[in-house]
Amino acid sequence: MKETLLDLESEEKQINMGLPKRKLSKIIKIIILIILLVIFLIVITTFSWRGSLKNVPTIILTEKDESVVLDENTEMLIFNDPDLDEKYLSISFQHKLQNSRFKTTSCDDFIDKSKLGQFKHKDPDDFKLEWKPTICQMFENDIKLAVYEDHVGIKCHTVHWISENKDSEIVNCLDISDDNWYGGGGLSIQRWPLNRVNVPLQPYITRRFTPETQTDEANFDSFIEPFFISAKGTVILVEPYLPLFVSINHNSNKKLCFKSSYQNPYNLHESKADNISLKYKVCRDRRGRAAHWHFLEWKALDHSTVAPPSEMLIKPIWSTRGINTDNIKQSTVLSLVKNIKDSDLPYSQLFIDGNYSKSMGNFYFNENTFRNSHQLIMEFRSDLVSDKLQVGTEVFPFVSETKFALQFKPRQNSNTHGNVSLPLHLNVFNKEAVTWYNKHLKSVYKELTTRGFRFSGGHAFDIVQEDVHLDLENSTFHLNKFTNHYAAIASLFGEHCLIGSGYKSQNYTVIADAGPMLASWNHKKGLQSIIPTTLTYGLMGYPFVLTGPIGGVDMLGKLSNGNFPPPEKELFIRWLQIAVFLPVMEFSSGPWLYGEEVVNYTKKMLEYRQSVLWPKYLDPASSEATEVGTPIARPLWYIFPDDKTAQFIDCEFFLGNSLLVAPVLYANARHRDIYLPDAPWWRDQLHDQYYTGGQWLRNFPVDLYEIATFVQERPQKKTEILK
Repeated sequence: MKETLLDLESEEKQINMGLPKRKLSKIIKIIILIILLVIFLIVITTFSWRGSLKNVPTIILTEKDESVVLDENTEMLIFNDPDLDEKYLSISFQHKLQNSRFKTTSCDDFIDKSKLGQFKHKDPDDFKLEWKPTICQMFENDIKLAVYEDHVGIKCHTVHWISENKDSEIVNCLDISDDNWYGGGGLSIQRWPLNRVNVPLQPYITRRFTPETQTDEANFDSFIEPFFISAKGTVILVEPYLPLFVSINHNSNKKLCFKSSYQNPYNLHESKADNISLKYKVCRDRRGRAAHWHFLEWKALDHSTVAPPSEMLIKPIWSTRGINTDNIKQSTVLSLVKNIKDSDLPYSQLFIDGNYSKSMGNFYFNENTFRNSHQLIMEFRSDLVSDKLQVGTEVFPFVSETKFALQFKPRQNSNTHGNVSLPLHLNVFNKEAVTWYNKHLKSVYKELTTRGFRFSGGHAFDIVQEDVHLDLENSTFHLNKFTNHYAAIASLFGEHCLIGSGYKSQNYTVIADAGPMLASWNHKKGLQSIIPTTLTYGLMGYPFVLTGPIGGVDMLGKLSNGNFPPPEKELFIRWLQIAVFLPVMEFSSGPWLYGEEVVNYTKKMLEYRQSVLWPKYLDPASSEATEVGTPIARPLWYIFPDDKTAQFIDCEFFLGNSLLVAPVLYANARHRDIYLPDAPWWRDQLHDQYYTGGQWLRNFPVDLYEIATFVQERPQKKTEILK
């Protein structure tokens, strides 16, 4: 054993003598570094596999403040507010990264900037657009993503997906669970906020409401706008003319989803396109009202600069569309006018709606049902002593001559839909057709001495038929342009006109006709939908909104004479109470149907509108609407942006900035819960009592002929405050 140890020592000395000490030290260090590197890689791989690095952002798109993050693991775009150190929006996508890894490249080489486009500004000198290209990314199926920052008064980013492969589908879904969202357009079931709706994925095009097809899922309605705003100040503004599909909280998934795809009905013009894209802006301000004001000032959200004639706001419109539309006769109109006169009720204008004309596309009266129509209208204008009754008629985008119609190519060698002939839709893209249409309406206007038209129809969905497709030469055609161009035609006929559909049409529209509604109490186009509809239209840039005849219309019911059944008495009264505080009023069924008591109450409410509401609230709010674009009827969060409870209130609203209106919206109710926003004092105008704000008034008494209203007013004595 001793010899063996000596032998080992001898060998070690030989080794040490043969290898310099410095070299040995280097080798040892290299070995240690290799071992440490192997250990580090093992740890990283293990944690990655377990998902521990899932929340580490893969690419920071805005280097200075990390405001936009593209997360490879969650397949999300995440928008952060660095000032508040919080996330305000998450957007998921379903596209796989090319080669399962990120490859960055120059945005200038990545995408043609000429295709990016810009949203218009009020004044280029006011808003210097600074385009900041950021990291651009390739995905499978030749899909590209570019996110770039805009400076337009508030912080915005444009998200632009594009693919040269037209068969691709581009889908983005926004998580709306952490904020309350509004806008987007009218719905067949109007709820407030949008977090409460159930809208399945559907083409984002204007659509006429049809009660016979109504389900528990909502469809988009007559007026839509690709503008979505949250109470906390996030705004989504989608490029206007994309082959867009939208869903909102479908089956309570808490998602606002956009899909761009050349599926039906957008395959009408698929062959004309050279790519498929999805593009939208994401903007952020501190509060919803501030963000809304920025978009109005920026002109990204347009509005009318002309108010309706004051008499149409102070006094109600009367119409026949709540009485009969299929078989309207001269006797029906004469009876309506006689009842208005006998009841001594105010009026501004009478609209004769429905099937009064000779034929589709010919808007002269049918002399078989309206004898001496010219004389009849002249008598209306001169017979009423106190005020002249101006008469307007309902018109549609139909023509009587094929050469002026949109051209359809039958798929089954047929120009009919079942046994019903398809209407000839005005070709709003053809100058000759538009000239003919305008000339025809001006002739009617002059010869019949009418004033104003109700421009009904114009819905993109109406020109989408199952058995035909459009034969188009215009590669820029989009279904919603049919609606937009029709509104532009309507705008030529003056301030007395009503327009029944709209898409990017705010500057063309004086009165936006959202009606008629159904004679019911619920959110399915009934009484409870009136406030959410009015508030939504106001945010979209249509402050002068008309929600149809008071009491609604029983469209599915018919009496023996063909007329619609009148709404029930209580529904009529509660509807009247809301309408008095809204921008525009309309009657079809008159209060005389319910007795003298209701007639007298109607006169009292209309006098209150004329003598109190108009000078103190409606007139100033109307002026602000035309100057700035702000709504006339305003959500509670618009006045109290920091009150979280106010974001959910769909049964109250402000007229202007100061009058809080809380109507009764349920049958047989003589009490209701009222929320008072967080202000020091509120005066109950109904009972002349004072309350502190930021609280619910439970079981607040409101009788049948009463409506609760509140104003901010300091009590004279502390003892006057009830709670």
